[in-house]
Amino acid sequence: MMEFNKRRKGIVIMGCLIGLVKPLLPIMCLAVLLGVVGYLCAISLTILAGYSLLHATGKLAVLLVVLAVLRGVLHYGEQYCNHFIAFKLLAMIRHKVFAALRTLSPAKLEGREKGNLISIITSDIELLEVFYAHTISPVAFAVLAALAYSRFRRCF
Repeated sequence: MMEFNKRRKGIVIMGCLIGLVKPLLPIMCLAVLLGVVGYLCAISLTILAGYSLLHATGKLAVLLVVLAVLRGVLHYGEQYCNHFIAFKLLAMIRHKVFAALRTLSPAKLEGREKGNLISIITSDIELLEVFYAHTISPVAFAVLAALAYSRFRRCF
């Protein structure tokens, strides 16, 4: 059993939060894949735009348009997956928290501001949305896109 008077380190808390993603791992992998390919499209767009300015070829203009549209579609898909994961996990966390509160009620919560407590818990859980939707996979695909670009930079 964990002691509740000890303060846990941030990295331990993040590890526990990331561990909650396990049931949604296929969707997280899809989000990371879409993000990596999207970033590679964005990087390729700027490189090919510079190349097309230097060489003034019209064929590259078509490729630039295709890459720009593909980047938009990939970004939409990645954001959709990330927010799907975030809101599914928030629902799971809320379910666990309120199930724990039900075991305490009503005797343990008697005399306390129940509405305020629930408001604080709900707002804290909502803050996790930013972590799940805008932190985990963006860090992963930033690292993977940088690795992929460094591997294939000779192509450009």
